[in-house]
Amino acid sequence: MKFGTAEAAPGELATGTIALTSDPIGPLLSPVMLARGAVPGPRLYIQCLIHGGENVGPIAAARFLRALDLKTFKGSIAALMVANPLGQRMHSRLIPQDGTNLNRIFPGNPRGSVGEQLADRLLALAGEQGGDAVLDLHSGGELTITAFYVIHDAKGSSPAQLASKALSAQVGSRYQWGATEDWMEGTFLTNVTRRHDKAALIVESGGGARVRALDLDNFRTALTGTAQALGMIPGTPPVAEDIRYGGNAVHVKCSQGGYWDCLVEPGQDMVAGEVMGRMIDMTGQVVETITCPAAQAWVGSIRRPWMPLYAGDQVVEVVERK
Repeated sequence: MKFGTAEAAPGELATGTIALTSDPIGPLLSPVMLARGAVPGPRLYIQCLIHGGENVGPIAAARFLRALDLKTFKGSIAALMVANPLGQRMHSRLIPQDGTNLNRIFPGNPRGSVGEQLADRLLALAGEQGGDAVLDLHSGGELTITAFYVIHDAKGSSPAQLASKALSAQVGSRYQWGATEDWMEGTFLTNVTRRHDKAALIVESGGGARVRALDLDNFRTALTGTAQALGMIPGTPPVAEDIRYGGNAVHVKCSQGGYWDCLVEPGQDMVAGEVMGRMIDMTGQVVETITCPAAQAWVGSIRRPWMPLYAGDQVVEVVERK
């Protein structure tokens, strides 16, 4: 079994690289990992770092794969460790060369800009390697801190969309977000679900330019639950309690520049009018109070506290409760 230059016999873990596209110097490569169980079975595909700087995902994925007992493991897992090498080198969510958010331009274009060509290649790899399920790992990045949530494509009821929803309940997160917003149309997740007819999830936890043990544990829980749900390893997938289902996201922005004094935590329940934070000027004066705009919601993500922000910058993302 091969994935890029990685080649694994039954019961082996292999590493290597794969070409994604090219830059002026030559091929643009990503590290890959391939775990092959001694017993044939399902196939799982993991993608990391579609946004540069979201480092919890690849660290957690590598640890998970190296901890597997491949003598009893059923099936295989292929992991693309850096989906956006150009962004990762610059610690940027975007592709610096063309300014695109890679997770908004799928299905891509094989003759388009470097970002569009990369999206086209990533979607093709998911089709080739995805097998039974696809996980897209995110972790907020350097500027944003997120709750431990899972997103699935809820704009329809195809077999792949229903399988994605079912899988979202088996990764151990109480924040289960069935997204229908227009921005989802250009995501890797939605295009894998609809174009390749595969169960696919975004799993996200952490961020803020840090790698916490809690976030690594959250990803280990999600990866273990996925493998158990697929029958790759023994055990019952984790089932979270007190579930918070999510619908549309509301991106709350400040209208005054200053320091962001955040008063909420990711995952916190909110109601309309509840204070979420304040903008503070250089003299310590409150120049704006930020409140929740949704009737009932939970905090999906926050901007890193005490960052100096400009008017129009996002400070909180709240997810409307279903």
